[in-house]
Amino acid sequence: MSNTFPRFLATALLVTALPFAAHAQEKDSKGGTPTDAAFVANASAGGIAEVEMGKLAQTNSQSAKVRKFGQQMVADHTKAGEELKSLAGGDRGYATAESAAPDAQKDINALERLKGPEFDREYAKVMVAAHEKTVAIFQAETEKGTSDELKAFAKDTLPTIKHHLTMARDLASETPAPRTKGGK
Repeated sequence: MSNTFPRFLATALLVTALPFAAHAQEKDSKGGTPTDAAFVANASAGGIAEVEMGKLAQTNSQSAKVRKFGQQMVADHTKAGEELKSLAGGDRGYATAESAAPDAQKDINALERLKGPEFDREYAKVMVAAHEKTVAIFQAETEKGTSDELKAFAKDTLPTIKHHLTMARDLASETPAPRTKGGK
């Protein structure tokens, strides 16, 4: 009996786990999996944040370069968001975000309180971090996604996002932190 019980327990656990394993690999009508759904949710939330922060850059910045970058973020991320929404909808039923993710919303709230050079420095810093994260999200979809349409969208959009990251890094290098007392 002592040999039978562990075998019975292992079999019972395996039978219980099989439906969960099958569900994890369940595909939608277009061949996508939960990886694709996560991509849609994360990419759309990031796009919303980029648009909101880009609008703030147009009103709170003193730098023409920062305002122009913000304007480009609004245009590019609005366009990508609309395309993603059309790919995610329909019979696939992936939910796109309705608002920025909580961590991005904290950045938006902080940026709303800043103006001029202080805004420019913080905005550039936030844009670098946000675009590093976005590049990783899109790269993961190109490598691990299962929906051909979403993978193609990620692959086609990735060069633009990488360009945004380069531009954000340039902004960050041009908006140094203020000097402390004593000239350092």
